[in-house]
Amino acid sequence: MELQPTAFGHVEVKTGVSLYYERHGSGPPLVLVAGTGCDHTFWRLQVPVYLEDHEVILLDTRGAGRSSVVTDVESYSPAVMADDVAGLLEALGIPAAHVAGHSLGSCIAQELVLRHPERVLSAQMHATWARADLWLNRAFIGTTRYPLALGDLQTTFKTVTMWMLSAEYLQTRLPERVAETVTKTLVKNPHLQPNEGMLGHLRADEVHDTADRLGQIRLPTLVTAGEADLLIPARYGKTVADAIPRARWHLFTGSRATHAYPWELEDSFNEVTRSFLREVS
Repeated sequence: MELQPTAFGHVEVKTGVSLYYERHGSGPPLVLVAGTGCDHTFWRLQVPVYLEDHEVILLDTRGAGRSSVVTDVESYSPAVMADDVAGLLEALGIPAAHVAGHSLGSCIAQELVLRHPERVLSAQMHATWARADLWLNRAFIGTTRYPLALGDLQTTFKTVTMWMLSAEYLQTRLPERVAETVTKTLVKNPHLQPNEGMLGHLRADEVHDTADRLGQIRLPTLVTAGEADLLIPARYGKTVADAIPRARWHLFTGSRATHAYPWELEDSFNEVTRSFLREVS
């Protein structure tokens, strides 16, 4: 059964885009920011757990879901997308919130802390990186951008799921909760934005660079990675954790600790992140 939001809709923010959002539950606010090409449904396995302690605020970033798709692909960056999130919090009357991001969402979280520290109570950065190097540009970004730019959505989907998911899942389509999430988020999502929005997200992945600024972060921070993540290998996340003073580091292990470890390791991920939130709250 899908959770029903207490409030939802679109908000025009100062950066000039319209963002779709949902508010669930009550308590200290927690904002969840999904990654490249994904909308708020990415977090469907986490929301019920977080609602025990928090009001959960979901959003579709620019270029994703029901939010504005800016056709100028070169204009996308984690910095401007962080300004979008800050504008959403302001529009909703939320002075500050806990923020968690996955993949591109984690880069947005980095920039949100650096550009708008007064808006952030704590930060979680999952499957994250500080700067896209040549390997990342040639690997996930390059191999995904090519079929997408040609309009070959089937190859794009196969490429993305190869990078994201474990060999066990791709072979068996189990467990069922992961299969259901893949279907709802990536296959039968009526609000999927596969062209300019996704290309804009890949551009944001490429230009992200906080390597020389992460030492400025003083807020409670959790950085996690999956040891079997082929898309954003754990070494990138460890670099981020080492650069942030007193950041907490957690490495998820096992063959299911892929880029989609919030899905494939649902229980472990929820336990680690909820424990962090309870401590900092």
